[in-house]
This record gives sequence, structure tokens and C-alpha cells, in this order.
Amino acid sequence: MKHRLYLAPPFAAGAERVLDADQAHYLTRVLRLPRGGRLTCFDGAGSAWLATLTAASGKSATVRFDELLEQRPAPGARLHLVQGILKGAAMDEVIQKATELGATDIWLLDAARSNVGLDRDRRGRKLEHWQRIVESAAAQCQQLHLPDLHGPLPLAECLDALGTIPLLFLDPGAPPLPLAPPEGPLAVLVGPEGGWSDPERALAIGRGAMPCGLGRLVLRAETAPLAILAALRHSRHWQ
Repeated sequence: MKHRLYLAPPFAAGAERVLDADQAHYLTRVLRLPRGGRLTCFDGAGSAWLATLTAASGKSATVRFDELLEQRPAPGARLHLVQGILKGAAMDEVIQKATELGATDIWLLDAARSNVGLDRDRRGRKLEHWQRIVESAAAQCQQLHLPDLHGPLPLAECLDALGTIPLLFLDPGAPPLPLAPPEGPLAVLVGPEGGWSDPERALAIGRGAMPCGLGRLVLRAETAPLAILAALRHSRHWQ
């Protein structure tokens, strides 16, 4: 099915769902799906359903869930990206591509050198915006499980929440990422444009994080997390 749309669960055969204005606009104006058109709806928790657009008028649309198409189990080993918040579109790109590359958890890190001020109102709008990016990216790459967004949090609180999960600490000049990274759940820590502060570096290493680099090239802040995620997924045979 060419058209895919994320909708929050639960789904049930024969049930209908009224879409919000953005979803209705996307289906009827962007995709130009006609009434009676078929699409795939997924719930972000492993289920994909065949659905039908049953009503569409202006900014309103309704879909009916027809039948379960697929049910996938959750990923066996969670892959966490702990990312220092970046400015503007760079953060959007990291969240989008990390979703496509199979990160199961994206931790928004309020790093010392992030240089991005988020007051309470702006934080709420940003989190909603980033969640929409996750949903759209998952639909685009045909993922059925949405990564969980966490934070924003300072590094100490993020490390506390991760507990005993092995940590890779991306730091220019450190030895290259091992060809056989630890198996099982894994978290990779990537700093913002300004890099890590000395206290953050000491804190992460003191918690057992393994410093690693990506060779001699100095990658942009939005490129480095994607390079290391791709390398980690490859080491796991893209499972």
C-alpha cells in the first residue's frame, strides 16, 4: 500500500477515526487520496492496518480500519541515541534520520554547549514538532515501531535514566569505533555543535562510557550521529 499514516492506537476492525486537521490535509490535499481510497495506518507499536478513507470535506476526514495487515515484534535490542540539542533544522534532520536508521530511543540532551534556549512554552511546541517528524519518518521508511523521545534532560539525569546500559561516548580524537561494538542494548552519546564540556566528558567516562571516534574526519554535528548509527546497525546486520 503506497500511502501510509501514523495514528495512535487502539485500532479495531470496522472502527472509524476522525483525523485531525493536519492529517486530513496530508491525505486529501498533499496525497490527493479520494473518498474510498485505501491506505495503510500503523500504530507505532508494531501493527499495520488496511484502512479506507470514508469521508473527506475541507479540513475534515475519516478513515475506517478494515483488517490487520502485519504485526511486528518490538526490536530485540534497544539502540539509544543521546543527542545534544542542535540549532534549527539540524536537530530536525537528526531526529528524522535517526528514526529511519532504526534508533529505538532518542534522548534530547540539554548539553552545556547546546546554545539552544527552550523555555516551557517553546519546549512544548518543539517536542510536538519533533514527535511529528518521528511519525512522518517512520511512515516514510515503513517502520511500525516509533522511537521513544525522551527529555530534554541534562547529562547526569540522562545517564541515571539509562542505568546499566553500555555507553559509547563519541569524541573527536578518541580511538575509532570498534568493529564489534557491545551486543544487546546500547546507547551512543553525541554532543552538540560546540562539543562536550570537560565536566560532561569526565562524567560520562566516570559512568563507564567508552570513548570512540570516527577517524580523522571531523563531521558536522548533524552528520556524526547518523554515521555512528549506520555503523552500529551494520554491525548488527541491520536487524
